[in-house]
Amino acid sequence: MWHLDNRRAYLCGRGLKNLDDDDKADYLRPMNIFRQYIFLVFIVLLPSFSLSGCDKTQKTVDNTLRIKQLRAADPGDNIVQISPEAATAISLTCDKADIRTVDFTVKTTGEVLANANLTTHVNSPVTGRITEVMAAVGEHVVVGQKLLMIRSQDIEQAESDLLQSQAQVRADLKRDLLEIDSDIEQGQAQIRFSQSTYLRVKGLLEEKIASRADFEAARTQYEKDRITLDALNTKRQATVSLSAERMRLLTEPIKQKLRLFGVAEDDVSRIMKSGEIEPIVPVVSPESGLVVERLVNVGELVDPSKSLFTIADFHNVWLKADVYEKDVSKVTEGQPIQLTLESFPGETFLGKLNYVADSINSDTRTLSVRAEVANPGLKLKPKMFAKMTILVGAQQVLTVPKEAVQDTDTCKVVYIPEGDNCFREQKVELGGETGKYFEVLKGLHPGETVVTKGSFDLRSEALKESE
Repeated sequence: MWHLDNRRAYLCGRGLKNLDDDDKADYLRPMNIFRQYIFLVFIVLLPSFSLSGCDKTQKTVDNTLRIKQLRAADPGDNIVQISPEAATAISLTCDKADIRTVDFTVKTTGEVLANANLTTHVNSPVTGRITEVMAAVGEHVVVGQKLLMIRSQDIEQAESDLLQSQAQVRADLKRDLLEIDSDIEQGQAQIRFSQSTYLRVKGLLEEKIASRADFEAARTQYEKDRITLDALNTKRQATVSLSAERMRLLTEPIKQKLRLFGVAEDDVSRIMKSGEIEPIVPVVSPESGLVVERLVNVGELVDPSKSLFTIADFHNVWLKADVYEKDVSKVTEGQPIQLTLESFPGETFLGKLNYVADSINSDTRTLSVRAEVANPGLKLKPKMFAKMTILVGAQQVLTVPKEAVQDTDTCKVVYIPEGDNCFREQKVELGGETGKYFEVLKGLHPGETVVTKGSFDLRSEALKESE
Protein backbone atom coordinates (compact mmCIF):
# COMPACT_ATOMS: atom_id res chain seq x y z
CA MET A 1 0.00 0.00 0.00
CA TRP A 2 2.79 2.34 0.84
CA HIS A 3 4.37 1.52 -2.45
CA LEU A 4 1.26 2.36 -4.42
CA ASP A 5 0.69 5.63 -2.61
CA ASN A 6 4.30 6.71 -3.21
CA ARG A 7 3.99 5.83 -6.84
CA ARG A 8 0.72 7.82 -7.24
CA ALA A 9 2.37 10.79 -5.57
CA TYR A 10 5.35 10.41 -7.85
CA LEU A 11 3.09 10.29 -10.89
CA CYS A 12 1.15 13.32 -9.80
CA GLY A 13 4.38 15.19 -9.34
CA ARG A 14 5.43 14.47 -12.89
CA GLY A 15 2.06 15.41 -14.40
CA LEU A 16 -0.18 13.40 -16.78
CA LYS A 17 1.33 14.87 -19.89
CA ASN A 18 4.82 13.56 -19.02
CA LEU A 19 3.64 9.99 -18.10
CA ASP A 20 3.78 7.02 -20.36
CA ASP A 21 0.77 4.81 -21.00
CA ASP A 22 1.43 2.32 -18.17
CA ASP A 23 1.80 5.09 -15.66
CA LYS A 24 -1.42 6.78 -16.83
CA ALA A 25 -3.31 3.49 -16.53
CA ASP A 26 -2.07 3.03 -12.99
CA TYR A 27 -3.06 6.58 -12.09
CA LEU A 28 -6.66 6.40 -13.55
CA ARG A 29 -7.55 2.90 -12.39
CA PRO A 30 -9.08 3.93 -8.98
CA MET A 31 -11.12 6.67 -10.61
CA ASN A 32 -12.59 4.28 -13.13
CA ILE A 33 -13.54 1.86 -10.38
CA PHE A 34 -15.41 4.70 -8.51
CA ARG A 35 -17.29 5.68 -11.68
CA GLN A 36 -18.37 2.09 -12.26
CA TYR A 37 -19.66 1.93 -8.67
CA ILE A 38 -21.74 5.13 -9.08
CA PHE A 39 -23.19 3.82 -12.34
CA LEU A 40 -24.24 0.55 -10.72
CA VAL A 41 -25.95 2.40 -7.87
CA PHE A 42 -27.87 4.61 -10.37
CA ILE A 43 -28.98 1.54 -12.34
CA VAL A 44 -30.33 -0.06 -9.17
CA LEU A 45 -32.27 3.02 -7.89
CA LEU A 46 -33.63 4.21 -11.25
CA PRO A 47 -36.69 1.89 -11.35
CA SER A 48 -37.94 3.05 -7.94
CA PHE A 49 -37.69 6.72 -8.91
CA SER A 50 -39.40 6.01 -12.18
CA LEU A 51 -42.28 4.15 -10.52
CA SER A 52 -42.86 6.91 -7.94
CA GLY A 53 -42.97 9.58 -10.61
CA CYS A 54 -45.25 7.48 -12.75
CA ASP A 55 -47.72 7.01 -9.87
CA LYS A 56 -47.93 10.73 -9.26
CA THR A 57 -48.20 11.47 -12.94
CA GLN A 58 -50.88 8.81 -13.33
CA LYS A 59 -52.94 10.25 -10.48
CA THR A 60 -52.67 13.72 -11.95
CA VAL A 61 -53.78 12.40 -15.32
CA ASP A 62 -56.70 10.52 -13.75
CA ASN A 63 -57.93 13.63 -11.86
CA THR A 64 -57.59 15.77 -14.95
CA LEU A 65 -59.61 13.28 -16.95
CA ARG A 66 -62.21 13.14 -14.20
CA ILE A 67 -62.63 16.92 -14.23
CA LYS A 68 -62.82 16.92 -18.03
CA GLN A 69 -65.53 14.25 -17.93
CA LEU A 70 -67.56 16.23 -15.38
CA ARG A 71 -67.25 19.41 -17.37
CA ALA A 72 -68.12 17.61 -20.58
CA ALA A 73 -71.30 16.26 -18.95
CA ASP A 74 -72.49 19.83 -18.33
CA PRO A 75 -70.27 22.55 -19.81
CA GLY A 76 -72.09 25.20 -17.78
CA ASP A 77 -71.07 23.74 -14.42
CA ASN A 78 -68.03 24.89 -12.51
CA ILE A 79 -66.02 21.99 -11.09
CA VAL A 80 -63.98 22.62 -7.95
CA GLN A 81 -61.20 20.19 -6.95
CA ILE A 82 -59.29 20.20 -3.67
CA SER A 83 -56.52 18.02 -2.32
CA PRO A 84 -57.22 15.23 0.21
CA GLU A 85 -55.21 17.16 2.76
CA ALA A 86 -57.40 20.27 2.21
CA ALA A 87 -60.57 18.18 2.45
CA THR A 88 -59.40 16.80 5.79
CA ALA A 89 -58.36 20.21 7.05
CA ILE A 90 -61.71 21.90 6.44
CA SER A 91 -63.70 18.89 7.75
CA LEU A 92 -66.27 18.76 4.97
CA THR A 93 -69.77 17.58 5.97
CA CYS A 94 -72.76 16.93 3.75
CA ASP A 95 -76.55 16.86 3.98
CA LYS A 96 -79.40 16.16 1.58
CA ALA A 97 -81.99 18.35 -0.10
CA ASP A 98 -85.29 16.96 1.12
CA ILE A 99 -89.03 17.58 1.34
CA ARG A 100 -89.69 19.00 4.79
CA THR A 101 -92.71 20.46 6.60
CA VAL A 102 -91.62 23.88 7.76
CA ASP A 103 -93.15 27.16 8.87
CA PHE A 104 -91.93 29.45 6.12
CA THR A 105 -91.91 33.21 6.12
CA VAL A 106 -91.77 35.67 3.25
CA LYS A 107 -89.53 38.63 3.95
CA THR A 108 -89.64 41.96 2.15
CA THR A 109 -89.28 45.66 2.81
CA GLY A 110 -92.03 48.24 2.83
CA GLU A 111 -93.04 51.77 3.68
CA VAL A 112 -95.27 52.96 6.50
CA LEU A 113 -98.30 54.94 5.30
CA ALA A 114 -101.20 56.66 7.00
CA ASN A 115 -104.32 54.53 7.09
CA ALA A 116 -106.48 56.04 4.35
CA ASN A 117 -109.61 54.85 6.16
CA LEU A 118 -108.58 56.96 9.15
CA THR A 119 -107.42 60.00 7.16
CA THR A 120 -109.76 62.97 6.68
CA HIS A 121 -109.44 65.96 4.37
CA VAL A 122 -111.16 69.03 5.78
CA ASN A 123 -112.91 71.32 3.29
CA SER A 124 -114.80 74.55 3.68
CA PRO A 125 -118.57 74.12 3.51
CA VAL A 126 -118.97 77.60 2.06
CA THR A 127 -117.20 80.10 -0.14
CA GLY A 128 -115.54 82.83 1.87
CA ARG A 129 -112.36 84.45 3.14
CA ILE A 130 -110.32 83.08 6.04
CA THR A 131 -110.19 85.45 9.02
CA GLU A 132 -108.39 83.24 11.56
CA VAL A 133 -106.47 79.94 11.59
CA MET A 134 -106.65 78.11 14.91
CA ALA A 135 -104.78 74.82 14.27
CA ALA A 136 -101.20 73.99 13.31
CA VAL A 137 -99.43 71.00 11.79
CA GLY A 138 -98.58 68.41 14.43
CA GLU A 139 -101.38 69.48 16.76
CA HIS A 140 -103.77 66.85 18.07
CA VAL A 141 -107.41 67.83 17.58
CA VAL A 142 -110.73 66.31 18.64
CA VAL A 143 -114.12 66.09 16.98
CA GLY A 144 -115.82 69.49 16.87
CA GLN A 145 -112.70 71.52 17.63
CA LYS A 146 -112.50 74.79 15.69
CA LEU A 147 -109.78 74.81 13.04
CA LEU A 148 -110.35 78.20 11.38
CA MET A 149 -112.92 80.99 10.88
CA ILE A 150 -114.41 82.04 7.54
CA ARG A 151 -116.34 85.19 6.68
CA SER A 152 -118.88 84.32 3.98
CA GLN A 153 -121.23 86.51 1.95
CA ASP A 154 -123.36 83.43 1.30
CA ILE A 155 -123.93 83.05 5.04
CA GLU A 156 -124.59 86.75 5.38
CA GLN A 157 -127.21 86.61 2.64
CA ALA A 158 -128.84 83.49 4.08
CA GLU A 159 -129.03 85.01 7.57
CA SER A 160 -130.47 88.17 6.10
CA ASP A 161 -133.17 86.16 4.30
CA LEU A 162 -133.88 84.29 7.51
CA LEU A 163 -134.34 87.45 9.55
CA GLN A 164 -136.44 89.01 6.82
CA SER A 165 -138.76 86.02 6.64
CA GLN A 166 -139.03 85.96 10.39
CA ALA A 167 -139.84 89.67 10.50
CA GLN A 168 -142.48 89.33 7.78
CA VAL A 169 -144.21 86.46 9.56
CA ARG A 170 -144.14 88.29 12.85
CA ALA A 171 -145.52 91.45 11.25
CA ASP A 172 -148.38 89.56 9.62
CA LEU A 173 -149.14 87.79 12.87
CA LYS A 174 -149.17 91.05 14.76
CA ARG A 175 -151.60 92.60 12.28
CA ASP A 176 -153.93 89.62 12.40
CA LEU A 177 -153.83 89.46 16.18
CA LEU A 178 -154.67 93.16 16.45
CA GLU A 179 -157.84 92.62 14.42
CA ILE A 180 -158.80 89.52 16.33
CA ASP A 181 -158.07 91.07 19.71
CA SER A 182 -160.26 94.06 18.77
CA ASP A 183 -163.10 91.71 17.88
CA ILE A 184 -162.54 89.81 21.10
CA GLU A 185 -162.79 93.01 23.14
CA GLN A 186 -166.05 93.90 21.41
CA GLY A 187 -167.30 90.37 21.95
CA GLN A 188 -166.41 90.52 25.61
CA ALA A 189 -168.31 93.81 25.98
CA GLN A 190 -171.27 92.38 24.12
CA ILE A 191 -171.35 89.23 26.24
CA ARG A 192 -171.22 91.29 29.41
CA PHE A 193 -174.24 93.26 28.19
CA SER A 194 -176.19 90.21 27.04
CA GLN A 195 -175.36 88.38 30.24
CA SER A 196 -176.65 91.31 32.29
CA THR A 197 -179.81 91.42 30.21
CA TYR A 198 -180.28 87.67 30.57
CA LEU A 199 -179.92 87.80 34.32
CA ARG A 200 -182.27 90.78 34.63
CA VAL A 201 -185.00 89.18 32.49
CA LYS A 202 -184.58 85.95 34.38
CA GLY A 203 -185.27 87.77 37.68
CA LEU A 204 -188.30 89.48 36.23
CA LEU A 205 -189.55 86.15 34.94
CA GLU A 206 -189.28 84.69 38.40
CA GLU A 207 -191.34 87.65 39.75
CA LYS A 208 -193.76 87.06 36.86
CA ILE A 209 -193.21 90.52 35.61
CA ALA A 210 -191.46 89.57 32.31
CA SER A 211 -192.85 87.15 29.79
CA ARG A 212 -191.34 83.80 28.88
CA ALA A 213 -190.69 85.09 25.36
CA ASP A 214 -188.56 87.95 26.67
CA PHE A 215 -186.59 85.52 28.79
CA GLU A 216 -185.92 83.17 25.88
CA ALA A 217 -184.82 86.02 23.67
CA ALA A 218 -182.37 87.31 26.32
CA ARG A 219 -180.96 83.86 26.90
CA THR A 220 -180.56 83.22 23.17
CA GLN A 221 -178.67 86.47 22.70
CA TYR A 222 -176.41 85.65 25.62
CA GLU A 223 -175.56 82.21 24.22
CA LYS A 224 -174.96 83.70 20.80
CA ASP A 225 -172.55 86.30 22.18
CA ARG A 226 -170.71 83.67 24.23
CA ILE A 227 -170.29 81.44 21.18
CA THR A 228 -169.03 84.39 19.19
CA LEU A 229 -166.44 85.18 21.87
CA ASP A 230 -165.30 81.55 22.00
CA ALA A 231 -164.96 81.58 18.22
CA LEU A 232 -162.80 84.68 18.39
CA ASN A 233 -160.51 83.09 20.99
CA THR A 234 -160.24 79.94 18.88
CA LYS A 235 -159.48 82.08 15.84
CA ARG A 236 -156.73 83.80 17.76
CA GLN A 237 -155.15 80.50 18.75
CA ALA A 238 -155.42 79.23 15.18
CA THR A 239 -153.87 82.41 13.85
CA VAL A 240 -150.91 81.98 16.20
CA SER A 241 -150.50 78.30 15.19
CA LEU A 242 -150.76 79.12 11.52
CA SER A 243 -148.22 81.88 11.95
CA ALA A 244 -145.83 79.46 13.64
CA GLU A 245 -146.32 76.97 10.81
CA ARG A 246 -145.78 79.68 8.28
CA MET A 247 -142.63 80.71 10.15
CA ARG A 248 -141.39 77.14 9.98
CA LEU A 249 -142.16 76.79 6.29
CA LEU A 250 -140.40 80.03 5.42
CA THR A 251 -137.40 79.72 7.72
CA GLU A 252 -136.66 75.98 7.72
CA PRO A 253 -135.14 75.91 4.20
CA ILE A 254 -132.96 78.85 5.16
CA LYS A 255 -131.98 77.17 8.43
CA GLN A 256 -131.10 74.02 6.53
CA LYS A 257 -128.99 76.05 4.15
CA LEU A 258 -127.16 77.67 7.05
CA ARG A 259 -126.54 74.26 8.61
CA LEU A 260 -125.01 73.11 5.34
CA PHE A 261 -122.85 76.20 5.45
CA GLY A 262 -121.57 75.09 8.83
CA VAL A 263 -123.64 77.33 11.09
CA ALA A 264 -124.58 75.48 14.27
CA GLU A 265 -128.22 75.15 15.37
CA ASP A 266 -127.56 77.17 18.51
CA ASP A 267 -126.04 79.94 16.44
CA VAL A 268 -129.09 80.00 14.18
CA SER A 269 -131.39 80.27 17.21
CA ARG A 270 -129.28 83.06 18.65
CA ILE A 271 -129.37 84.97 15.35
CA MET A 272 -133.16 84.69 15.17
CA LYS A 273 -133.48 85.79 18.78
CA SER A 274 -131.07 88.69 18.56
CA GLY A 275 -131.86 89.70 15.00
CA GLU A 276 -128.17 90.32 14.30
CA ILE A 277 -126.31 88.87 11.31
CA GLU A 278 -123.13 86.86 12.03
CA PRO A 279 -121.38 86.19 8.68
CA ILE A 280 -118.36 84.47 10.28
CA VAL A 281 -118.58 80.70 10.63
CA PRO A 282 -116.08 78.23 12.14
CA VAL A 283 -114.76 75.17 10.32
CA VAL A 284 -114.55 72.35 12.87
CA SER A 285 -112.67 69.04 12.86
CA PRO A 286 -114.84 66.12 11.71
CA GLU A 287 -112.54 63.54 13.36
CA SER A 288 -110.06 63.23 16.19
CA GLY A 289 -106.46 62.89 15.13
CA LEU A 290 -103.24 64.64 14.23
CA VAL A 291 -103.07 67.60 11.85
CA VAL A 292 -100.62 66.43 9.21
CA GLU A 293 -101.29 69.12 6.58
CA ARG A 294 -102.29 72.77 6.63
CA LEU A 295 -102.95 74.18 3.19
CA VAL A 296 -104.32 77.70 3.87
CA ASN A 297 -103.45 80.98 5.58
CA VAL A 298 -105.34 84.00 6.84
CA GLY A 299 -106.80 86.12 4.05
CA GLU A 300 -107.10 83.36 1.47
CA LEU A 301 -110.34 82.91 -0.45
CA VAL A 302 -111.61 79.33 -0.16
CA ASP A 303 -114.49 77.29 -1.51
CA PRO A 304 -115.82 73.76 -0.94
CA SER A 305 -113.50 72.28 -3.59
CA LYS A 306 -110.33 73.33 -1.75
CA SER A 307 -108.80 71.19 0.98
CA LEU A 308 -107.89 73.13 4.12
CA PHE A 309 -106.39 70.52 6.47
CA THR A 310 -105.56 66.83 6.52
CA ILE A 311 -106.21 65.01 9.78
CA ALA A 312 -105.01 61.45 10.35
CA ASP A 313 -105.39 58.94 13.16
CA PHE A 314 -102.06 57.10 13.51
CA HIS A 315 -103.16 54.59 16.15
CA ASN A 316 -103.51 52.26 13.19
CA VAL A 317 -101.28 52.52 10.07
CA TRP A 318 -100.68 50.75 6.77
CA LEU A 319 -97.51 49.07 5.58
CA LYS A 320 -97.17 48.85 1.79
CA ALA A 321 -94.66 46.35 0.38
CA ASP A 322 -93.83 44.36 -2.77
CA VAL A 323 -93.48 40.57 -2.83
CA TYR A 324 -91.21 38.87 -5.37
CA GLU A 325 -92.88 36.78 -8.03
CA LYS A 326 -91.42 33.55 -6.64
CA ASP A 327 -93.32 34.09 -3.36
CA VAL A 328 -96.67 35.08 -4.85
CA SER A 329 -98.22 31.64 -4.37
CA LYS A 330 -97.58 31.76 -0.61
CA VAL A 331 -99.20 35.15 0.08
CA THR A 332 -102.91 35.49 0.79
CA GLU A 333 -105.08 38.14 2.40
CA GLY A 334 -105.51 37.75 6.16
CA GLN A 335 -102.05 36.31 6.90
CA PRO A 336 -100.36 37.67 10.04
CA ILE A 337 -97.24 39.80 9.62
CA GLN A 338 -94.43 41.09 11.76
CA LEU A 339 -92.87 44.52 11.27
CA THR A 340 -89.45 45.65 12.48
CA LEU A 341 -87.57 48.92 12.07
CA GLU A 342 -84.01 50.02 12.58
CA SER A 343 -85.39 52.93 14.60
CA PHE A 344 -86.68 50.52 17.28
CA PRO A 345 -84.24 47.59 17.47
CA GLY A 346 -85.59 44.55 19.23
CA GLU A 347 -89.20 45.73 18.98
CA THR A 348 -91.77 43.96 16.81
CA PHE A 349 -95.11 45.35 15.62
CA LEU A 350 -97.92 42.97 14.67
CA GLY A 351 -100.48 43.27 11.91
CA LYS A 352 -102.39 41.45 9.20
CA LEU A 353 -102.47 41.57 5.40
CA ASN A 354 -105.63 43.38 4.31
CA TYR A 355 -104.86 43.71 0.60
CA VAL A 356 -103.14 41.59 -2.05
CA ALA A 357 -103.00 42.97 -5.60
CA ASP A 358 -104.64 41.09 -8.45
CA SER A 359 -101.78 41.55 -10.91
CA ILE A 360 -97.98 41.65 -11.10
CA ASN A 361 -96.15 44.90 -11.72
CA SER A 362 -94.71 44.40 -15.21
CA ASP A 363 -91.72 46.65 -14.51
CA THR A 364 -90.56 45.26 -11.16
CA ARG A 365 -92.08 41.74 -11.45
CA THR A 366 -93.46 42.09 -7.94
CA LEU A 367 -96.87 41.86 -6.31
CA SER A 368 -98.11 44.75 -4.17
CA VAL A 369 -99.42 43.87 -0.71
CA ARG A 370 -100.63 45.98 2.20
CA ALA A 371 -100.91 45.26 5.90
CA GLU A 372 -102.80 47.00 8.67
CA VAL A 373 -100.63 47.42 11.76
CA ALA A 374 -101.49 48.56 15.27
CA ASN A 375 -99.36 51.53 16.33
CA PRO A 376 -99.26 51.79 20.13
CA GLY A 377 -97.53 54.92 21.31
CA LEU A 378 -97.64 56.35 17.77
CA LYS A 379 -94.08 55.14 17.17
CA LEU A 380 -94.63 54.31 13.51
CA LYS A 381 -94.41 57.41 11.33
CA PRO A 382 -95.50 57.78 7.69
CA LYS A 383 -92.70 57.35 5.13
CA MET A 384 -90.64 55.15 7.49
CA PHE A 385 -88.94 52.15 5.86
CA ALA A 386 -89.59 48.85 7.59
CA LYS A 387 -88.97 45.12 7.22
CA MET A 388 -92.05 42.97 6.80
CA THR A 389 -92.13 39.26 7.62
CA ILE A 390 -95.24 37.47 6.35
CA LEU A 391 -95.98 34.36 8.43
CA VAL A 392 -97.01 31.95 5.68
CA GLY A 393 -97.55 28.88 7.91
CA ALA A 394 -96.63 25.18 7.63
CA GLN A 395 -95.91 23.88 4.11
CA GLN A 396 -94.21 20.85 2.58
CA VAL A 397 -91.49 22.05 0.23
CA LEU A 398 -88.04 21.06 -1.02
CA THR A 399 -85.47 22.55 1.34
CA VAL A 400 -81.72 22.72 1.79
CA PRO A 401 -79.72 23.78 4.88
CA LYS A 402 -78.85 27.47 4.89
CA GLU A 403 -75.13 26.82 5.47
CA ALA A 404 -74.99 24.91 2.18
CA VAL A 405 -75.91 27.99 0.14
CA GLN A 406 -73.25 30.44 -1.00
CA ASP A 407 -73.76 33.78 -2.71
CA THR A 408 -72.08 34.75 -5.98
CA ASP A 409 -72.33 38.05 -7.74
CA THR A 410 -75.33 36.95 -9.77
CA CYS A 411 -76.88 33.90 -8.13
CA LYS A 412 -76.98 31.41 -5.26
CA VAL A 413 -74.99 28.15 -5.50
CA VAL A 414 -74.48 24.88 -3.63
CA TYR A 415 -71.71 22.28 -4.03
CA ILE A 416 -72.52 18.69 -4.92
CA PRO A 417 -69.85 15.98 -4.27
CA GLU A 418 -68.77 14.13 -7.43
CA GLY A 419 -66.06 11.89 -5.93
CA ASP A 420 -62.24 12.14 -5.84
CA ASN A 421 -62.53 15.45 -3.96
CA CYS A 422 -64.33 17.02 -6.91
CA PHE A 423 -67.40 19.20 -6.34
CA ARG A 424 -69.88 20.55 -8.85
CA GLU A 425 -71.03 24.14 -8.30
CA GLN A 426 -74.81 24.05 -8.81
CA LYS A 427 -76.90 27.17 -9.31
CA VAL A 428 -80.14 27.19 -7.32
CA GLU A 429 -83.20 29.43 -7.15
CA LEU A 430 -84.46 29.96 -3.61
CA GLY A 431 -87.88 30.76 -2.26
CA GLY A 432 -88.85 31.40 1.32
CA GLU A 433 -86.76 30.71 4.38
CA THR A 434 -87.17 29.42 7.89
CA GLY A 435 -84.86 28.98 10.85
CA LYS A 436 -82.35 26.50 9.33
CA TYR A 437 -83.54 25.99 5.78
CA PHE A 438 -84.06 27.69 2.45
CA GLU A 439 -86.83 26.64 0.09
CA VAL A 440 -85.42 25.44 -3.23
CA LEU A 441 -87.51 26.34 -6.26
CA LYS A 442 -85.10 25.23 -8.97
CA GLY A 443 -81.69 23.56 -9.29
CA LEU A 444 -81.95 20.53 -6.98
CA HIS A 445 -83.97 17.34 -6.65
CA PRO A 446 -85.08 15.59 -3.47
CA GLY A 447 -82.30 13.36 -2.11
CA GLU A 448 -79.38 15.15 -3.74
CA THR A 449 -76.35 15.53 -1.48
CA VAL A 450 -74.88 18.96 -0.91
CA VAL A 451 -71.90 20.19 1.07
CA THR A 452 -72.89 22.02 4.26
CA LYS A 453 -69.85 22.66 6.44
CA GLY A 454 -67.01 23.72 4.17
CA SER A 455 -69.15 25.17 1.36
CA PHE A 456 -67.63 28.59 2.07
CA ASP A 457 -64.12 27.14 1.59
CA LEU A 458 -65.21 25.56 -1.70
CA ARG A 459 -66.53 28.91 -2.83
CA SER A 460 -63.19 30.50 -1.97
CA GLU A 461 -61.38 27.80 -3.95
CA ALA A 462 -63.70 28.39 -6.91
CA LEU A 463 -62.83 32.07 -6.85
CA LYS A 464 -59.12 31.26 -6.82
CA GLU A 465 -59.48 28.96 -9.84
CA SER A 466 -61.40 31.62 -11.74
CA GLU A 467 -58.66 34.22 -11.28
